[in-house]
Amino acid sequence: MRASAYHLKPAEIKKLIIATSSFRDRCIIKSLFWLGLRRKELCGLDIRDIDFQRKRVTVKGKGDKIRIIPIVDDEFLSDLKHLIGARKDGPVFLSNQSQPVSLRLVNHIIEKVGEQANIENPHPARRHLNPHIFRHSIARFLKSKGFSAEWIQNFLGHESFKTTMDMYGTISIDEMQEIALRKLGE
Repeated sequence: MRASAYHLKPAEIKKLIIATSSFRDRCIIKSLFWLGLRRKELCGLDIRDIDFQRKRVTVKGKGDKIRIIPIVDDEFLSDLKHLIGARKDGPVFLSNQSQPVSLRLVNHIIEKVGEQANIENPHPARRHLNPHIFRHSIARFLKSKGFSAEWIQNFLGHESFKTTMDMYGTISIDEMQEIALRKLGE
């Protein structure tokens, strides 16, 4: 099975959010999920990158490519506003020492929250949850809601349509089972 087939279900994401020990960590998990951010993109996110009026985030992605991501969840948008407060610029996510969160800290937060929520990485070769699983999870979630592969490609910032199709163009075994239950249950 391809690595891309491994993702968390929405109920597991909610369980992780509930298990966080701080509001900042909750916002980190929501950002990784709702924005499909890579870990480096999350750490580099600046307050000025968020357009609260238009519900958009500008992200400097892989290869310094810029992409604009719509914020599709109003509760998440409200959480970001609360986290940022009166600050006008600077990193969105700060460590306890008021420094930008590091890649290592993000890994640690995700691993710790996974343990607290008792959620393991669905990939059998991985011991702990990692930030990238949220990218796969939002892509699968959006696909299950009927978003096109082209939309998901732009959302994730994939240069090639082939990359998106290779990773998310097929349905998962869970989706196959749901379809079978619906069709055979008629």
